[in-house]
Amino acid sequence: MTAIFLHQLEIMTEAQLEATIDKEPNSKLADDARYMLGKLMIEGCFPDRVPRNEKKGIYWIKEAVNHDHIPALEYKTYYDIRFEKHPNPKKIIESLEKIVKINKSTRACQTLAEFCAA
Repeated sequence: MTAIFLHQLEIMTEAQLEATIDKEPNSKLADDARYMLGKLMIEGCFPDRVPRNEKKGIYWIKEAVNHDHIPALEYKTYYDIRFEKHPNPKKIIESLEKIVKINKSTRACQTLAEFCAA
């Protein structure tokens, strides 16, 4: 099987991404497709391929997070920081710590430092 990368998923249509998820629902590829579908729906960057639908996009991001997809967790964490009406600081800090531990993300480290300084 040929490896598919995130940038290749980014050019797929909503139907193609959903078919990828349905084909092997418990695979890393399906998790990458969930993440990309959610991200594209939230951001509305390519409405000709994936219509903007924030609510459905959040659903797909959460599905990827439920499968321990770290890029989706990072995306959801920063989404919550910026757009959640009542963000949960404890949950955000736990997510950032997990991202730092697994991905060694400097952005997550910086954000944790900002939370600690606040």
